[in-house]
Amino acid sequence: MAEEMMAEDNCIFPKCPSCESGYLLPFSYKEDVFEKWKCSKCGHTIEKRERRN
Repeated sequence: MAEEMMAEDNCIFPKCPSCESGYLLPFSYKEDVFEKWKCSKCGHTIEKRERRN
């Protein structure tokens, strides 16, 4: 039911670029809560930082 409410496009989170129907939600990873984002529908994950060589 919560996903249906977000589908009205009143959600502040960005749409998932993978499935385009879910939303990217931040979840805690180490100290930075916005380090990783995970889709509410398909589980696609995006990392904020680029890896340093």
